[in-house]
Amino acid sequence: MKPGPKKDPTEFQPDVLGEIPMAIARYAFWGGVIALVFGMGAIVFLMSGANDPSRTQALIGSIGFLQKILIAGVVGTVMGSAWLFWEEEIMVGVNLMGACILFFSSAILPYVIQVNQENAAVKAGYEALGIGGQIYLGFALVILVVDIALRIRQRAIQGAKKDSLKYGKGVTEESDRKNVFMGKCWQLPYCRKFVREKCPIYHSQRTCWRELVGCMCEEAVIRVAMEGKPVSKEALMSGAAIPRNNKIPDSAKRERCRNCVIYNEHQKHKYRLAMPTILIGYALLYLLLRVPLADAINRMLNAGNRAIVNGTGGMVKNVNTGDAFTQFLVAAVLVVAMAYTIKMVEYALFKLKI
Repeated sequence: MKPGPKKDPTEFQPDVLGEIPMAIARYAFWGGVIALVFGMGAIVFLMSGANDPSRTQALIGSIGFLQKILIAGVVGTVMGSAWLFWEEEIMVGVNLMGACILFFSSAILPYVIQVNQENAAVKAGYEALGIGGQIYLGFALVILVVDIALRIRQRAIQGAKKDSLKYGKGVTEESDRKNVFMGKCWQLPYCRKFVREKCPIYHSQRTCWRELVGCMCEEAVIRVAMEGKPVSKEALMSGAAIPRNNKIPDSAKRERCRNCVIYNEHQKHKYRLAMPTILIGYALLYLLLRVPLADAINRMLNAGNRAIVNGTGGMVKNVNTGDAFTQFLVAAVLVVAMAYTIKMVEYALFKLKI
């Protein structure tokens, strides 16, 4: 085999340049993880050895330097993981878990190590860990909100996943029918014209999923349409011509509806109707309940602050989050609740098929 032509080293290599951001993110992530673990571990180590008052100022200076390393590690970890593992749900969860561990480290450490609670270096260590935790938690919440918002937007545009709907093979849209939003079965694009002309469901202005019988599942409907036998107008209009197969239980009929291309198209319409309803509903919830929700969140934060202050012997001061951060938390809680509401609607429409 002849060797391939050698590449010109001066030639523009788009693949190589495309890997540069990924390589930077990879180094930022692993460097950030190392800096985060090292900074946190070193601060805890210095706190545990802060027994000599003569070394207090030196320890405070070292902790201040380690705080910068800790914050740099937080930024590198968050930014690198967001680039490398975006759209991976585990990335959001791991960042939130790490942020919570660092944020509540001042409440956890007294039960893990014995420290001199009155030493200024210990207080500086708790403060450094608390600041790093607040920054990490803020980044993690922003990523959570952005990730959920993008997922909601994608679902609103594209609808449910294709594998959630069973259309069957070889089924195509009929060009003579418009796709009427929330229309009846004969107003949807998969209703076949040659069957519709003789379909008692169509002539009686009903829907096949209500009658549990239709042109996609019941042999009698298709046979009548293909044979072209005349059916009285009264029977068609009144619904008396709708075939009733008593040999099949209603549960089996509902199951075949769930796997019907026409009914699944109807479910997609329900989903398109539910999405703006959910979005508008949660927007109204925020406008109407943002004040009581903010008060409830403030009470929870104050209770957590009191627990941390009591657990650390008063070394850690109360965290003043401010109104802007509280409103951000209210919005974050509502966005998370909205995401789970959408998941429940998807499960109801595309799994349970109700």
